[in-house]
Amino acid sequence: MNLKSGFLLFLFGLLAGCSTEIGLIVPGDPLPVVYCLLDPEDSVQYVRMGSTYAVNPGDTSFKPGQEDILIDEDIQVYLSAEYSTYAQEIFYGTLIDTIPKNSGWFPSSVNHLYAIRCVLQPGTRYSLYVHFLKTNRIIHAETGSFTSQFQVIDPEIVPGREATLLPGIDFFVRFNPAGSIFQSTMTFRYAENKEGTWTNHSLVFPQKFVFVFDKTVKYAEQRISGERFLIDVSRALKSDPAVRRVPLGLDFHVSCGGDDLALKINAENNTQSFSILEVNSFDNAIGVFSCLSHSYVRNVPLSRFTIDTLALGPITRGLGFMTAEQIDSLNYEPH
Repeated sequence: MNLKSGFLLFLFGLLAGCSTEIGLIVPGDPLPVVYCLLDPEDSVQYVRMGSTYAVNPGDTSFKPGQEDILIDEDIQVYLSAEYSTYAQEIFYGTLIDTIPKNSGWFPSSVNHLYAIRCVLQPGTRYSLYVHFLKTNRIIHAETGSFTSQFQVIDPEIVPGREATLLPGIDFFVRFNPAGSIFQSTMTFRYAENKEGTWTNHSLVFPQKFVFVFDKTVKYAEQRISGERFLIDVSRALKSDPAVRRVPLGLDFHVSCGGDDLALKINAENNTQSFSILEVNSFDNAIGVFSCLSHSYVRNVPLSRFTIDTLALGPITRGLGFMTAEQIDSLNYEPH
């Protein structure tokens, strides 16, 4: 018998003796889960530590116990800043339990949170280390801070400037490309009058992610559809003949994330096979280590065109919004 025939017989015997069932979930040691989003605007950085656990497919009743997610070992957490002068500075973390958490799947007793006092420097490389003292294991990740401060360019509060959202007329949020991923959240604020009593309300409209990996562009932007705004308002509010509504304005919350956060979210939005696990910031753990900054623009007034369209347009006509002229005659002042 030649070598080739012997190998084929061996392979046939191996296949014949094996089960055809494939187990996708097998027992194994739990992996640490680490989340650290560095905030350039804060003097304290936070690291959240946990552990993985397995859930059987289709079993919605399973609730992990402390033994499933507890890191039952003393650990040391520290941040290393590596400056362009080849100098290095170490910042150590302390375990804290002063931030309240709910009593759900991740209670405070097993979800460790560490605070590191560190003011980020622009354009600096940072390394995060987690040292398990008993087993002498090391978790490591690296990321870079923003080279410039994150700023929103538009909308900018300027006297006389108003926001217009109409069918065929969209609104743009623009910002400097300090990071690689951005998301705008627009909040529409309005007041309701029912039986002579005014109450303030709001509708929150998160926008899609914007990815900008080319840092040479002067600014990045996010388009907010005027027609989609009117459709979303019509779907969120109910018609009530006894209710009169007054638009108050718009607030914007714009978030900016670093390269590592952009890669992680992009992988989760385009999941193929096990791509979520393949995109990971850490060695010997899973999670994300990146920068995240926020900017807020509040009290952006709506144009009279938008106010009248909310009151008279075919999409929102039955929702009780008052026209700009009616609001003027009412002399309404926000409460």
